[in-house]
Amino acid sequence: MDTVYDNANDAGTDSMLVAKNQSLLWHVEDTAGLKLVKPLAPGIDTMSAKSIIELINNNDDSIYIDYVKTSHDTVYVAIPNSQMLTEGIGSTGAEMFMASATFSLTELKGIHYVNFAFKEGEHAAPGVYDRTYFKSFQ
Repeated sequence: MDTVYDNANDAGTDSMLVAKNQSLLWHVEDTAGLKLVKPLAPGIDTMSAKSIIELINNNDDSIYIDYVKTSHDTVYVAIPNSQMLTEGIGSTGAEMFMASATFSLTELKGIHYVNFAFKEGEHAAPGVYDRTYFKSFQ
């Protein structure tokens, strides 16, 4: 089920980050605590990293990820304008975004890490992330 909200208040949440492609991507839901939810629709594991990034970019117009490359077990991405991620959606919103992107991209066969490159801010830091980093959502 894909859900689209014009703003967070319509979704019943105070976070500015609202998933639109819930059936296609990993996403965080607030049901008895923030928990990562696996995509409902099958096939994310057969997509390309570029296709998954396109879906992620379609979720939120204010945070845009550029695909850089895939090397061994890592997908490299850049966020050229990281202001919304690092300063605009709070710590929880930033962690939700990073968790969703990391889990979605690590669905790909052989991919275990996502290397995020962006200007560090108060709520998010660049670096290499894997699923274990987001244990609080599992």
